[in-house]
Amino acid sequence: VNIENDQRGLFVSGEAYKMASADETITTPGTWDEEYRRYQRTLTSRYLIPVLDDWSVQLSGKRLLEIGCGDGGCAAEFYRNGCRVTAVDINERLVKIAGALNRQENLEISTHVGDVCSAGSPGLDEGPFDIVVLRDVVEHLECLEEALANVKMVLSPGGVVFVVFPPYYSPYGAHQQILPRKKFGFIPYNKLPYIQLLPDALFNAITAGETAPHEDVASLRHIRLTLGKFENRARSAGLVISRRKFYFLRPTYKLRYGVPVLSAGVLGRIPLLRELFITAGYYLLEKRAG
Repeated sequence: VNIENDQRGLFVSGEAYKMASADETITTPGTWDEEYRRYQRTLTSRYLIPVLDDWSVQLSGKRLLEIGCGDGGCAAEFYRNGCRVTAVDINERLVKIAGALNRQENLEISTHVGDVCSAGSPGLDEGPFDIVVLRDVVEHLECLEEALANVKMVLSPGGVVFVVFPPYYSPYGAHQQILPRKKFGFIPYNKLPYIQLLPDALFNAITAGETAPHEDVASLRHIRLTLGKFENRARSAGLVISRRKFYFLRPTYKLRYGVPVLSAGVLGRIPLLRELFITAGYYLLEKRAG
């Protein structure tokens, strides 16, 4: 699954997604890459870093690995906040773009094409790391438990893993907004929330296609990562959940649509309701003692 294309599809949708994803051979930064990188940097500076600060995670001087870096905006912002950064993505084109933009900005960030599902993959072998970041990545991983185990292996003593993802059964957890614009009756179905609650036959009929957006939506449908499933996989990988924060309206919606950021409050403690109404879970994981 092309994770970064999927993240980009959440930033825009439909035709813009198709245009942004169309030519995977382009390896020099363009307007789209630069814009998305600015979005990543803003998200990191305004929301990700403040959450880590609230959780008493120090950045200055720390070794940080970002998995699924895409255009490298999050990695760049962590670097500017004092981290020594390694950035990894499975998409070679995006790694080249991130590297080019880092050089333009004089940022000494180590970038690699790598796969978190493979132990010892390029980038991961630069550990140990004090902080590992996976933003909007884990919901795409069929090998989630293995990936988390690989992350655990590269953590330094006292190191932490910062995970952000949208649970599958949240309003747009199926990532339907990345699909090309089509009508369901008189309503564009890619704007409808909760279409993942439809029976498989109907869901597959209205989302079928052979382009990257359709393939991404189908993969997410197969994985169906919930908050509960993620928490179980993390524990099975030998990680402990030390902190977590849930959003009813996640910070990315503020940046993309201008809606206010709203924490989930009590919804985060109600098992079924949290899967349906929480749009993002933020987690801090640590190695299990012993």
